[in-house]
Amino acid sequence: MKPLHGKGNTEGRKFVVETHFAKNARTISLTSYQRQLVIGSLLGDGTLMPTTAGFCFRVHHGIHQSVYVDWKFKALEQYVRSAPRICGNGYYFRTVTHPEFSNLRELFYPKGLKTAPLRLLEEHLNELGLAIWIMDDGASDGKQLRINSQSFSVMENEGLIGLLRAKFALDANLNTDKRRTRLRFTAASMNRLLSLVRPHFLPSMLYKLPP
Repeated sequence: MKPLHGKGNTEGRKFVVETHFAKNARTISLTSYQRQLVIGSLLGDGTLMPTTAGFCFRVHHGIHQSVYVDWKFKALEQYVRSAPRICGNGYYFRTVTHPEFSNLRELFYPKGLKTAPLRLLEEHLNELGLAIWIMDDGASDGKQLRINSQSFSVMENEGLIGLLRAKFALDANLNTDKRRTRLRFTAASMNRLLSLVRPHFLPSMLYKLPP
């Protein structure tokens, strides 16, 4: 039998290398920093996607936020086989399947739709995760700041308001946008909010914060 040469053999070796990478990556626990990045992103634009072996974490933002995507990629690089790439007007990457992503999927998507898992957030969300959530979904609103949390229900947004008050001493109200609710921080809380999240903000994302 002739030895295998050419494209097929190259692809076969690549598959073996990628499989080894994924298998090894699944044995590495997320650091607290990486976990905050994932949790903050899941409150915002991040998603947990099904694979044949469980769930992977996907980051997808607009091309104008490529520096932000590259920063997330660098933080999670040990779980990602391919560098971020352009897709239409977006820029994205996805991780390999990992047990922690599967566990988070159960909490954030208990019935297939994304929810706000308050018990998890009460225990684990910190200032870094809050900053990432705002970098994902926040927007300057005059001298205040809102979080575009319309994907969550009124009850979930009310729960998030209670969480922000209890955990960070921040006050926010419900703000209506096209019959959906989102969060808007009160003017009295802005100084404290900025003191908590600004140290974690990327320079390229400071436009999300009020002056």
